[in-house]
Amino acid sequence: MNAEYDSIAVQYQQTKNSPLRRFVESYTFLDLIGDVTGLSVLDLACGEGFYTREIKERGAARVIGVDISPAMIALAEEQERSRPLGIEYVCCDVQTMPDLGLFDLVIAAYLLHYAPGESQLAEMCERIASHLGPGGRFISMNENPRQSLEQYAGYSQYGFNKTAEAPLRDGSPIIYSLVSGREMISFTAFYYGISTYERVFGAAGLTKVQWHPLKLSEEGLVNQGSEYWKEYMSNPPVVGIECRR
Repeated sequence: MNAEYDSIAVQYQQTKNSPLRRFVESYTFLDLIGDVTGLSVLDLACGEGFYTREIKERGAARVIGVDISPAMIALAEEQERSRPLGIEYVCCDVQTMPDLGLFDLVIAAYLLHYAPGESQLAEMCERIASHLGPGGRFISMNENPRQSLEQYAGYSQYGFNKTAEAPLRDGSPIIYSLVSGREMISFTAFYYGISTYERVFGAAGLTKVQWHPLKLSEEGLVNQGSEYWKEYMSNPPVVGIECRR
């Protein structure tokens, strides 16, 4: 996985400026996270530190960002040097993540669906749970397991395509192709059903699982118009997840 993102680190960073990322993803994710004042937060799959910095600026007391890609961590550390916020970054695989302490909140914008098999998914969830104190929350943006294969089409107007081969089953590769500027970038995620996710969560000690639909900000609705959002919001490719330790 690190090789995929090492080669597209800068281009992927630029996609954060797209309307989808600004008015739906960020709006939904930060709304689920809620007030972080005084909390300790672990940001997994932090990439170049987009949410890591946002969380620290919103008042979190201690924030650590973790990503498997050296190129992404380099971008994050470069921004920390240019505008220090007191964030620590660690480059490692979540499956083999060292003990970084206990946190009030663990967040991950797109992590679990990169596990190529259920055993790897289980290892991720076990490491997540081991870093949460009692009652701590895990918040994530993730592949939408309620989508059927027939629903994967229809996103080209938003600058990306999502494809997979039939039959869609646990571990099926999902190919995302995105346009960033004039360049096309792609990466591979993996499908898992709701029952699989919830079974793995439970085994790791993550309970009270909730699946949250995407939300569209009022600013996004005004800026882009309702017609622009119709296909994406009626057929969301991703979903929010919330669990407790």
